[in-house]
Amino acid sequence: MAESAVSDPHPLDTMLAVSDVIQKNRLARLYARVLKLDTPTVEELASRSTSSQTTVYDDVKHLVEIGVLERVTDSQPHRYRARRVDMTIQTGEETFQITPTLLVALAQRDSYENIELYIGRHGVSGLATAIEYARAYTKSEMNARIMAREQEIPVLEAETILDELQEILLDVEDESLTQLDIEALDAAVDEAVDE
Repeated sequence: MAESAVSDPHPLDTMLAVSDVIQKNRLARLYARVLKLDTPTVEELASRSTSSQTTVYDDVKHLVEIGVLERVTDSQPHRYRARRVDMTIQTGEETFQITPTLLVALAQRDSYENIELYIGRHGVSGLATAIEYARAYTKSEMNARIMAREQEIPVLEAETILDELQEILLDVEDESLTQLDIEALDAAVDEAVDE
């Protein structure tokens, strides 16, 4: 297996690279396609893009250079894989998670009108926060009313963004969201029996 151009980028370099992907929707869409297709070639990516093959090639090369994608084959045509981005950014008292789900949500903002509206009202940081709520919502750990109260937004806005983000979460993070925690379930049953 081929090594990527950047084997272990410095966290600051990763932050700058992810910032580039967040700011350029074309790069976010490319990252999302690579993530979905697992290990596509540039030709496979270009066939699903409105951009030219040359543009896709240049974008893939750029994403490899900044460490967001990695080349996984030595032979031509090269295959690429999305690196799992997992960053925590703390600003004052707020903490934001930068994950593949955030990048995919940004990439799909043209397809999901409520995501676009939510970003317009609350910015990318608000979307990152909404994804954390959506993760808990998908696991049935909270509901739209709780998010609405805590984020001081209308319940309908919370419901619509949670529903759209839930679709993306199930697509991107399906395994981690659907795995049952048997020990937690056993503890809950034991607690219910003891009462």
